[in-house]
Amino acid sequence: MHKQRISSNRCKPLQTFNYHLLFALLAAAFLVGALAGIRMLSRRAAEPPSWFPESGEAFGWTRAGETRSFEAADLWKYVDGDAERYRRFGVRRTLTLNYRYGETVEAVADIHLMQTPGNAASIFESESSAGSRPVALGDAGRSYGQSLTFRQGPFFVRLVAYQDVPQTERALLSLAQAIERRLARQ
Repeated sequence: MHKQRISSNRCKPLQTFNYHLLFALLAAAFLVGALAGIRMLSRRAAEPPSWFPESGEAFGWTRAGETRSFEAADLWKYVDGDAERYRRFGVRRTLTLNYRYGETVEAVADIHLMQTPGNAASIFESESSAGSRPVALGDAGRSYGQSLTFRQGPFFVRLVAYQDVPQTERALLSLAQAIERRLARQ
């Protein structure tokens, strides 16, 4: 009786095919995962960052509406008449949100992301300091009673209250401190 030997060469094409199939499946799985990650990152980049405190994060303050975002080219839609000045100082993006302090004060908070910390310093210094007092916020801050500005890194922040009541200045400072803490995380 003669035993027939199975040649290992017959199995080689099948093994090669299996390795190619396995490699193709792994590559496809990697690409699908990578694309999902890119989509998630681009979605996250399109959403405004959480520079604004949540309701209650600053004592007495609640959000009153949604965050609005303006790129430099569209800033005129929000600060018509002053947008060009912000663009000259290197604004990249502006976010704005309305707040309410109890039942007494309504205010708007604007956060301007500038190209550099130097740009934020320049626009802050270009603002009149007449009638203001310095406040310990960020890199520099000023309170005008019914409004407040400060700069921190590449950010220039302005808060404006629509009512002038005895607690306005103290309340704005509290909201500004909460924004300052948020910006420090960036």
